[in-house]
Amino acid sequence: MTMSLRRRVSGVAALPGTEILPGYEVVSLMRRGGRLDTYDVYSRERDSRCVLKIVRDERAHEASCRDALVREGVLLRDLTHPHLVRAYEVVETPRTAIVLETLSGATLAALIEDSPLAPADTVLLGLQLVSVLSYLHRHGWLHLDVKPSNVVVESGRAILIDLSLVGQPGDGRAYAGTSGYLCPEQARGRDLSAACDVFGLGVTLGESLTGSLPYGEEGHWDRGSAPRRPGRAFRRRLSEAPKPMADLVGACIDPDPLRRPHLDEVRTVLQALQPHG
Repeated sequence: MTMSLRRRVSGVAALPGTEILPGYEVVSLMRRGGRLDTYDVYSRERDSRCVLKIVRDERAHEASCRDALVREGVLLRDLTHPHLVRAYEVVETPRTAIVLETLSGATLAALIEDSPLAPADTVLLGLQLVSVLSYLHRHGWLHLDVKPSNVVVESGRAILIDLSLVGQPGDGRAYAGTSGYLCPEQARGRDLSAACDVFGLGVTLGESLTGSLPYGEEGHWDRGSAPRRPGRAFRRRLSEAPKPMADLVGACIDPDPLRRPHLDEVRTVLQALQPHG
């Protein structure tokens, strides 16, 4: 066993210059998650930089971790859309990994942290996200983790990333998602539908406009103790947006999925709000 292989097995991140998989040399570690490591890598075959997501060694024995990453890679490789990140390759041996395109833009989360978006920019963002979410839904998939850190903005184009929680309508794992962006159905893990992504979209648009989350980062929807309406500061900031936009966000983040609009309705409202001329 080589020293570099022993280093990876120990759970320590691969160092720059390490060939983490045949043909892929680590440039830097981008993120360490509970199940996956994400690296900026150089691909010899493509003679270019790529992003490589790989199952961590200590989780490699778990079929659920491997299967989820393969599913994400296959979907991103086979489903092509202007506002969805592309996968180039799915690797299953010697380690489970997927190879993605490198995006040069900033995340929407970083942009919001700098300053909330103008209403016109939020309208454009919303239309692009409606487009890609509708595409996923038509193919039978729910994203289930729509949030600003999963959107990269590159030259005015919003690109949805990270299909690690993608699922199909029905029941799922309780609390699978991100605190603050979970709808009540996701918290309970029951009756998942397109309305879940509408909720995530609404929270994302609301945060883009106000710089804050409507229900805060915690929400015990399953225990009945979550706020029944957005916080006062969020409502005050949202009221500064055009009323149709504020009303749309409010409808999308309704705790009751039956009262949330469909994506087609969201698109119609956003199209009417587009600047003319």
